[in-house]
Order: sequence, then structure tokens, then C-alpha cells
Amino acid sequence: MPKTEKIYAVLTGDLVKSSRLSVEMSRRAMDLIKDGALKFAEIQPGSVIGKVDTFRFDGWQLLLGKPELAFHAAVFMRSILKMESTPGSKLDTRVAIGIGPADSIVKDRISNSSGPAFTASGKALDVMGNNTLSLATDNELDFSWENLRIGIVPLLDCVVRDWTAPESRAVYGALWGWTQEETAKKWPSIDNNTKQITRQSVSKSLTRAHWSTVESTLNWVQLEILKTLKLK
Repeated sequence: MPKTEKIYAVLTGDLVKSSRLSVEMSRRAMDLIKDGALKFAEIQPGSVIGKVDTFRFDGWQLLLGKPELAFHAAVFMRSILKMESTPGSKLDTRVAIGIGPADSIVKDRISNSSGPAFTASGKALDVMGNNTLSLATDNELDFSWENLRIGIVPLLDCVVRDWTAPESRAVYGALWGWTQEETAKKWPSIDNNTKQITRQSVSKSLTRAHWSTVESTLNWVQLEILKTLKLK
């Protein structure tokens, strides 16, 4: 494969236990997916190609031109869902990341695109079972990422899946790059209530979410992908 061939990250996902969600909650979740993709594109300019594609009532696909940001995007998409969970309706999404080249890209309907990155992502989602985060790569890529795939990814998944709504809101703010004070000020608009929380509450939520460790892991993975693809 030519060294200059463009490499992408494809995120394919579906809602966790979607059959247990009301029609209203399913629609709300898919709206959050669409909004999340737009917001991630705002946070990371130039990362998202086209727009997120949604299908059926619980599936979605997102294409990134910056594969090194795949795990940041996955965590962001999960946080924007999980922060609106309620005791009666848990919102989350499985995310299968496929990394590789693309043969064709249809920007206004990403799921109609094709190529190794899309195939890897789709197959990974099909076999991930009860896991909620996975990684697959194009077989032609000379990756030595087994430690990442079988070690880091499952551990990251275990941490993220246990986030509560407040912890997810705090992480959402951190992924925007907001200070804890800024997250606290924006909290009522996120939480749809009028109660103002404190910076200390945000700090405690981030601590419970193990955000410092998660952030370090995300940044390490980003650098590893950059080095592996020789993009740095």
C-alpha cells in the first residue's frame, strides 16, 4: 500500500438496549448523535468528513479524516448520550472504530461509502457482543496495535460504561476544553434545570469518572496512532 494513501477512521455505532427505550427516547438519542457529531466537528475543526449518517432507529456512522482523534470522538459521542440518562432510561451507544483507507466517500450519505475502513468498522460492530467499544484496522496496514486492541480498549470501555449522568456532563465539558468553572456555569443549560452547581461538584464528578487517567489515555492513543501512521 502506498505510504501516501489517505487513512481514515470510521465510527459505526448503535444504541445500547434500544428495544427498551421509548420511541421518544430513541428519537432523542438519535438527535443527540447528530448534535454530537456537529459539536465534535466544532471542537476539532477539519476532523469530520461530511455529516454523521443515521439509519433505522438506533444506528449511526461517522467518518473522520483525522484517525488519531477516533477515541476522543467515541468518548465524546458516548458522553453526550450518557449525560442525558435518567434512572428509568439509560442512554449509551456501542462504538466500533475502523481505521484504514477508503475506496469511495459519499459525504451526504456516509453509510453508502466503501473501503477497508468501513468494512473493518462494520465487521467490528457485528462481533463486539456486549462490549461497547472496539477497534479494528485494515489488514493491509502494518499495525502492531494488539496491546491497544486487547488491553487499552477494554479497560477504557469499562471506565466509560460506568459513568453516571453527572460524571458524563463533567467529561463533556472537559472534552470541550472548558474549565471546571465554565462547566459549572453551563451546567443548568446542559441539565435542563435551574439549579446552579459549583466548581467543586464538577471536580468531584471528574474524579469519580477517573477523567485524569482517561484523558491521559486518550492523548497517548492519539500520539500512538499519529506515530503508527507517521502523521506526526
